[in-house]
Amino acid sequence: MADVVHNIMDFLIIGAGLAGLALAQDLKTAGATAKLLDKGRSAGGRMATRRIGQTRVDHGAQYFTARTERLKAEADAAIAEGWLQIWSHGFPQWVNGEINARPEGYPRYAPFNGMSEWAKRLAEGLDIRTGATVISAERADNNRYEVRTQEGETFHSDALIFNIPPAQLLTLARPLLTPDSVVKVEAASQGFLPSWALLMLLENDIPGANWPAIEFSEHPVLGFVSRDHTKRRAGSPPALVVHGKGDWSAAHLEDNPADAQSTLLHAVTDVFGSITPVETQIHRWRYALPTRPLTEKYVWDENARIGFIGDWCGGPRVEGAIESGRSLAPVVTQTKS
Repeated sequence: MADVVHNIMDFLIIGAGLAGLALAQDLKTAGATAKLLDKGRSAGGRMATRRIGQTRVDHGAQYFTARTERLKAEADAAIAEGWLQIWSHGFPQWVNGEINARPEGYPRYAPFNGMSEWAKRLAEGLDIRTGATVISAERADNNRYEVRTQEGETFHSDALIFNIPPAQLLTLARPLLTPDSVVKVEAASQGFLPSWALLMLLENDIPGANWPAIEFSEHPVLGFVSRDHTKRRAGSPPALVVHGKGDWSAAHLEDNPADAQSTLLHAVTDVFGSITPVETQIHRWRYALPTRPLTEKYVWDENARIGFIGDWCGGPRVEGAIESGRSLAPVVTQTKS
């Protein structure tokens, strides 16, 4: 017979990053129950924005793209509502010591108030527990899952979805995975690059700069430099976000933060000339870029009622995470009848 939707399961989603939020919203729309647990102080993962001085600065994902019709429609609606903008249609590239312009491409979107704004909107109406560090996940005697947190809480569900980096997934739930899934997750876990991110509130903007951001492909230290204030409303103070190159960040992953900051600041000064920071912050993203993502957008074991999603499933970046969660939703809310 045809597939029909049944509200027969409740879901526990470990990790309230974008893939988890996208999945939970679609589960809610389908009539299912979903709770999200996240060890962070807020939902959204790398859709992260910090306050520095009197402004807000994105220290994780810098923008998002929209290639699917659904995401395009949502972006258009957000622009009409006034909280989202097309930040750029592409970025110049630093090559051989020079900034080279490139032809315009597809839109890069960014909220005026920071990337966390979109995460907050995706989280609206969801049951999210932040500050919850999961330390164990087991199959209980009643065939439901039992999840315990470092904070002393216990949660139960019919189905488990993991939206966390593959290395953490293996540590937490290897016994729950099928042998095929373990092989996939192990392969993906070997392909991640970190990134050090330096945030700077500046006394003055970079002289003569007319670009929103620059991509670096050949620099030994720099990966991406954003004039973050170009995303904000008029009058926002100049701010710079510097992301270290992946291989450099990997080689210096355990550096003292002050040393990483000094190296990034020196590299930026070497490229753009004298820069006077009014205030600085440094942040390390341990799992910034998946370099060996799975070909599937998600993995779902129907018999065990366990799955995993994220930007390392089917494609990296913000849009890949969103599509991962949204692709799994219709699968887990349908059973044969």
